[in-house]
Amino acid sequence: MQVATIQDVRDFALAKHSGQVRRHDGRDYIAHLDGVVAILVEHGHKSPDIIAAAFLHDTLEKSDTTMESLIETFGKDVAELVYWLTDMEKESREVRALQAAWRLARAPWNAKLIKLADIIDNGTAIVLYNPDFGPTFLEEKRLQLKMMAEVEGSRLLRLPLFQKAAIVTESASL
Repeated sequence: MQVATIQDVRDFALAKHSGQVRRHDGRDYIAHLDGVVAILVEHGHKSPDIIAAAFLHDTLEKSDTTMESLIETFGKDVAELVYWLTDMEKESREVRALQAAWRLARAPWNAKLIKLADIIDNGTAIVLYNPDFGPTFLEEKRLQLKMMAEVEGSRLLRLPLFQKAAIVTESASL
């Protein structure tokens, strides 16, 4: 990361998501970002670039943030992780889900770690607060996990963060 501290990154994300709430539980959007970071830290993934990208992972999709501003403010390494985590696909929901799975399967390892924490945080909230949408969302995430595992193999399958994400995505099937 450039010269920004993790607090600077969180403050940037907080400002960019100001006034946004989570669709599923009505909480301020920063609660999701804090949740993703907490899951990563709980699983021992504490590098500044990972934590920074976790706070920023939805800024391109959900705010007026540009890739250029991320590169200038937080550096190329953080911006690249955000890039891999950003859903910019068009088309039908089914095609977008497949494109996202292809992208995430080929993403760098650290982007995959953030995506796993994102799946855990979002999946848990959606199952609790939006059970009608849960099966659709979690089916899409199971596809992402499957394709990531096909690329990474046992390295990913043995990872406790992956195992927890797999459990969360199966909760809609139980």
